[in-house]
Amino acid sequence: MEIEIDAKGFSSIAVGLALVALILLGALGWTLTPEGGKVLTYAEWQIRKQEQAYRRELRVLQSACEEMTALLDKPLDPLRVQIAAERIGRQMDKGGVAVLQPQREAVAAAAQALHRWALGDSREAAVEAAAAASRKVAEASGGSLP
Repeated sequence: MEIEIDAKGFSSIAVGLALVALILLGALGWTLTPEGGKVLTYAEWQIRKQEQAYRRELRVLQSACEEMTALLDKPLDPLRVQIAAERIGRQMDKGGVAVLQPQREAVAAAAQALHRWALGDSREAAVEAAAAASRKVAEASGGSLP
């Protein structure tokens, strides 16, 4: 008993699939290659990851400062302020990039002051803490908050 396989049709399909795979891999490499076209070393890749984490955490800190400022600009709503302050405090407790530790501590202190304001403490203390946190975060972001 003999089995015959027509390799002519199979080889043209295999060549076509290989060509499509090469084109897709080339497009993927083109989009992921950094500026300058050089290959990243492991150390450079780790630096890029840390830079991305830094920018991501800086955006979180900036949005927390903006949220606290918005809460201070409105009339006191104790429940809303307490919930926001607790959420911001939990975000700051998670930690992150070590370089941003002073900014995290300033935002956490501002969130605590905001919480105390909701419980009856002075508004001025919360405003001062939020302003100090905003200044610290602005220093880390190059002097400007988006």
